[in-house]
Amino acid sequence: MVAGSDDIRVAVLEDFLLDHALHSLGVPSTLLIFPGEGHSLGKNPWHGKIKVREELRWLEKYAGKPGVTSLGK
Repeated sequence: MVAGSDDIRVAVLEDFLLDHALHSLGVPSTLLIFPGEGHSLGKNPWHGKIKVREELRWLEKYAGKPGVTSLGK
């Protein structure tokens, strides 16, 4: 999951709560919070690149493995 610390749509606390709930359910996830960013991660172009990189790593690791629901199916 990716979030901006200055997001006015989704409070950072909600990001932490969702991350905790996913871990409690055994769902593999990582929470990335970018400082000074809002909902769109538009202030620093590197943040968007890091977001995509981490999403691709997660997909490479978990997509298609037994017990993990495939995206889009």
